[in-house]
Amino acid sequence: MTRPEEPQRQDPSSRSEPPRRILPAAIVHQEGILGVLALVGLGLRDGTPLPGLLPRGALAPSLLAGLIGGALAAAGMWLLGRVPAIRELERWQREMVRGWGLSEVGGIALLSGLAEEGLVRALFQPMVGLVPAALIFAVLHLVPDRRAWVWPVLAFALGIGLGILFERWGYPAAATAHAVINLTGFLRLRSTSNS
Repeated sequence: MTRPEEPQRQDPSSRSEPPRRILPAAIVHQEGILGVLALVGLGLRDGTPLPGLLPRGALAPSLLAGLIGGALAAAGMWLLGRVPAIRELERWQREMVRGWGLSEVGGIALLSGLAEEGLVRALFQPMVGLVPAALIFAVLHLVPDRRAWVWPVLAFALGIGLGILFERWGYPAAATAHAVINLTGFLRLRSTSNS
C-alpha cells in the first residue's frame, strides 16, 4: 500500500525572496536594549558603568586608533565584496536598508557601535576573554536566512579585531571602529540600493 505524497514544504530560509525592509526604529530599539543591558551589567560588575567605558590611556589616541582600525576593516570589507558569499550577503542586506535616510544610517551606525561594544567588549570580554567575546558578537549577527550565513563568520573575524582594539586602547577605540565599519557599510549598501 502506498501512502499519498505529502506536499513538500519549502524551507523559508532557502527562498530567493529578499528580506523584509527593516524599519530603523526597530534597530534603534534593539540597540537601545543592548546598550541598557551593557550599562546595567557594567554597573553591577563595577559599581558604576564608567570604568568599563574609559580609554586605556588618553582619549585622543583611543579615538584615532578606532578611526584607523575601522577604516582598515571597511577597506577590507570592500575588497572582500568580490567573494560570491559576501556579494550575496550584501544583496540581502541592501534590501534591509532600502529607504533609510542619511540621519538614520548615521544614527544607527553610531548607536550600534556604542551599544554592541559596550555589551560585548566592555562587559563580556574582560570576563570571558577575546575569542569567547568574538563568538558572542558572531551570535548577535545570526539571522534565519541561509543567504546571510557568512554574516556571523565576518562578525567573528571583526570581533577579534575589535577585541584587540579594546584590549590595547579601550572602549572608545572599539566603539569608534565599529561605528566607522557600520557607517561605511550602510552608506555603500544605501548607495547601491538607490542606483
